Amino acid sequence: MESISVGVLLPSSTILPISKDFEKGLKDGLKLSPEINAEIVKEFIGQGSLKQTEEACNKFFNYHDVDIITGIVSSKVMEDLSESFKTRKKSIIINNLGGHIPNVKKINEYIFVNSMHLWQHAFTMGKWGVQTLGKKGMFVSSIYDAGYSFSQMFNMGMTAGDPESKWSFSVTPMPAAGELADISVLFPFIEKYEPDFIFATFCGKETTLFLNEFINRGWHHKIKVTGLPFLTAPFEPLQEHLTVYSTLPVTNKPEYLAEKAFYDLGYTTGVNIAKAALASDGTDLQKQLENLHNMFSVANNSSGDELTIVKYDLPANGSKPAPSIVTSFDTFDKKNQAMQTLHGDMNFGWANPYLCI
Repeated sequence: MESISVGVLLPSSTILPISKDFEKGLKDGLKLSPEINAEIVKEFIGQGSLKQTEEACNKFFNYHDVDIITGIVSSKVMEDLSESFKTRKKSIIINNLGGHIPNVKKINEYIFVNSMHLWQHAFTMGKWGVQTLGKKGMFVSSIYDAGYSFSQMFNMGMTAGDPESKWSFSVTPMPAAGELADISVLFPFIEKYEPDFIFATFCGKETTLFLNEFINRGWHHKIKVTGLPFLTAPFEPLQEHLTVYSTLPVTNKPEYLAEKAFYDLGYTTGVNIAKAALASDGTDLQKQLENLHNMFSVANNSSGDELTIVKYDLPANGSKPAPSIVTSFDTFDKKNQAMQTLHGDMNFGWANPYLCI
């Protein structure tokens, strides 16, 4: 194929400029193959709900008649839209941070997932935490961040690390519209359970609220803090020194910053689309994407994954330092057989991609 039409789904976020970064990365990735003439057609999907995403996809199918669709879409939404792509024999590369575990029972060979799979990171922090920091781990979160697969996988990781580990959790109630979570409700439970370490999954301004209150109450002298890469991205200075353990967005590559994750996702998507288009005769684009073997799909799933655990020594009233690599550590297997065990008949959670609030 010498030319390709790409439909791009762009949601909004108050945390990071995710769509702007993704679009720039996509275009930069496509530019690496100047022999391909790529037309970009954009549709904005608000916070990425099922209704908004489905309406945009229908425009791509029925009006724009694009060759391929990509953008920032949650794996949960794609479960409900998967069959429409197979019916039309159109491929989609969905990009997300991995708030939801891809349900291999509900997606098909036309769905490709380009993601850092944060659900795996939660598993690793649970397993590493009980083997390194202590047997008592606690999940603390706002109601928004708790609506993803992080608590499930953190708990599973703890159990995998030590079947006798002790799990507890505390989640803030839903705040009033336009307001931040009431962080204070978490601390009576932290005091009650006295964990060895917490797994904090806040993002944006609620991160700073929680960590400063954690410091104010003196818990930073008693309890270790772990989290996802976005616990410190974006970062605002804290009142006192705090050490946080986390993971790198990309294994063994500290130069890949969480703040630029959506640019990187867009860039790799652009590169993949161009490579597949160059190899395609116009009728086998799905198969050429599959042949790249570098995105998750029901045909291409991997095992033996490892993640890089890092430490941030955050100075009082200072900027975020470079991470110190602690170790490489195994994570949950992405093979279909293993992943089929992660979804029950009932599967609740936010539909929007993580950080799309």
